[in-house]
Amino acid sequence: MNRHWNWDQRDLTELLCLETIGNNTWRSYVCDTNANGRVYAGQLLGQALWAATQTVENRPPGMLQMTFLQGARPQESIEYSVETLQDGRRLSSRHIYGVQGTGLVMSANASFQVPQSGPDNTQRLLRQVPSPESLPTLAELAARFPFQSESLQLRASAKPLLDIRLINPPVCFDSAVEHGEVAYWIRLNQPLPTEGCLHHAALAYMSDSWLNGNVAPQRPLDDLWQHCYVSNLNHSLWFHSLDLDVTDWLLFVNDAVRSLSGRSLAMTHIYQRNGRLVASMAQDLLISPRTA
Repeated sequence: MNRHWNWDQRDLTELLCLETIGNNTWRSYVCDTNANGRVYAGQLLGQALWAATQTVENRPPGMLQMTFLQGARPQESIEYSVETLQDGRRLSSRHIYGVQGTGLVMSANASFQVPQSGPDNTQRLLRQVPSPESLPTLAELAARFPFQSESLQLRASAKPLLDIRLINPPVCFDSAVEHGEVAYWIRLNQPLPTEGCLHHAALAYMSDSWLNGNVAPQRPLDDLWQHCYVSNLNHSLWFHSLDLDVTDWLLFVNDAVRSLSGRSLAMTHIYQRNGRLVASMAQDLLISPRTA
């Protein structure tokens, strides 16, 4: 019997929770498809981290670094195997392989650390930004930017469990506006249990939910999706806090460095509403023209 099924994108726990099939091995039969017809990178990030956390006790994740080796096919299940690299006094390290059939689709490293008490010296955002409640929804932006309507409606309807509020929409949608910093608020629109490190895995899923438009100079975002193939080659995520709540608003502030041959590096800081830094990430992206 074919147990594989398309996720309706309304309950994130259905996507993240995996079936145990052996010693340090888990399998996902659920699929979240991206715009290219492959498995969404956020699914691989969230599921890989969740699998790794099952092998570590009382140590929250500090880092996840993933290399995407080939596009994962949505019609097939994904098997995650976790290898122990280190279990020291303070740190644990894991290697995670994602396999479809006989081929690797991703390879990742994750580290976990024993919690330490002490003063909170975490970096904070030192400027004011508009509150998420004061900003338009993606559906409202679709009416404001009609040429971007199809792309915005797709994002708003395809992932109903995420609420995304852009701070400066023209930077993403208007090619006449000089590119600058891209910032947006995002939250999960459903209750999420505090079991284990589920909120860390959820943030890993959410970390790939919006593309920094700066990686494509002089192209509005909708034009980028229509005429270019966007690939996330490497994705790194660092956690700076034990206390994560992805059901509350998180502020993503990112910038990009463009280089040769369509490669770009998008770097992001993620803050709580009170301005406290809770995570950082870097994405190695490849943007290439679509071929007929």
